[in-house]
Amino acid sequence: MINRERELQWLTSHLSRKERQLLVLYGRRRVGKTTLVTTALEELEVTSVYYLCDQRGSHHNARRFAAQCAETFDDVTPAVEDFAEAFQYLTTRVDGPCVVALDEFSYLVADDETIPSVFQTIIDEVLDETKISLVLLGSSISMMEDGVLSYESPLYGRRTGQWELAPLSFSDARAFFPNTGIETQIQIYSVLGGIPAYLEQFDTEQSLFENIEQAILSKGAFLYEEPQFLLRQELREPATYIAILEAIAGGATRVTEIANEIGHDASSLSRYLQNLTQLAILEQEHPVTDPDGRGLYRLTDDFLRFWFRYVATNQGTLEQGRTEPVRAAIADTLPRHTSRTFETVCQQAVQTSGFPVSCSRVGRWWYDGEEIDVVGIDQQTDTLLLGECKWTSAPVGRALFDELTALESAVRWHGDDRNVRYVLFSRAGFTDELQSIADERPDLSLYGLDDLAGLFE
Repeated sequence: MINRERELQWLTSHLSRKERQLLVLYGRRRVGKTTLVTTALEELEVTSVYYLCDQRGSHHNARRFAAQCAETFDDVTPAVEDFAEAFQYLTTRVDGPCVVALDEFSYLVADDETIPSVFQTIIDEVLDETKISLVLLGSSISMMEDGVLSYESPLYGRRTGQWELAPLSFSDARAFFPNTGIETQIQIYSVLGGIPAYLEQFDTEQSLFENIEQAILSKGAFLYEEPQFLLRQELREPATYIAILEAIAGGATRVTEIANEIGHDASSLSRYLQNLTQLAILEQEHPVTDPDGRGLYRLTDDFLRFWFRYVATNQGTLEQGRTEPVRAAIADTLPRHTSRTFETVCQQAVQTSGFPVSCSRVGRWWYDGEEIDVVGIDQQTDTLLLGECKWTSAPVGRALFDELTALESAVRWHGDDRNVRYVLFSRAGFTDELQSIADERPDLSLYGLDDLAGLFE
């Protein structure tokens, strides 16, 4: 397990307490929930039962769960009809502390709307006066939020902790490729994003494009149809959702642009966009200085952005086993694709402890056709950070800095009563002229790739 120390410490510390726990751990598929829980259970010196729910209904799962409990205690499988009876059986076999982890609990909630009430009874009555703690895991974020965490859920108020497990940041993801340079690490992150199960698919002994061809473009590979599996599992009408995601991956970010691209009325898209946002596949991005302003839609995951841009649009070719032309097209346009990821990496970099400006909020800014890649604000010191990122093969010169300073007055935040700092990030470094300017201006910081790596280390 790579770089989940905070999450592991949270889980083990709660489950080590004397009080009985009800913990909720949720997040999108492949993000690492199962690995995190099974690692925690191995570290805890208590009896534990891990059970993976399936989609065959609550009665079937209750019987299988009881059988797994019996196997744990080397006992005869009991005859049970529901989870209440299964947990009642468990209480007769456990004297001290015990942890039960129910993975994909969201399957039970989706199949049977009474499950939250059933587990309310289990927690309040069956497990009362016991030391049996529960960990409920789920990949359907909407099901877990509505069925377990919401105020309307019968389980509301009974949990002792919850954690939404997010994809890995660039800083964490690069640990999968420790002997690879930061330039290639950024390219890999632009292809795979921060989902651990996806990052595991690349062979560190192969080149970037060999990995892309074998792990993503080749029919039968783990990642070849992964987004389709994800959408089919979570959503009805997957074809419409796929069309929406293709449009966004292709550059449509506003509702009207998306609607025009897929031939739908803009008014009909709200439900689809809301569902994709609940699944943490989409997010609405707002100008960092105006979080309540009109937002743009973007894919939260770089792998999905890569897949819908290159795989979904070329599946006819790939189904024939013809990966070479698609690989060649990717090689031609990958720098443009990676440039968007580079902005995200730089935004994460300015939030590291080594960066000279402490920002409470970081993102992009845009207004009236103008845009700034990295904008950070520090409310305590009234500091506004403005930055640009260039994933180009030529060193960045003075012109970019002049363009950035010219936009400073257009960024409305705290009027003139503010401190302004500038930062430029460049894949290919900087011209001597710009280096000289930075030497004379304490408000300007320059970061090439080696300097950027230093921030993450």
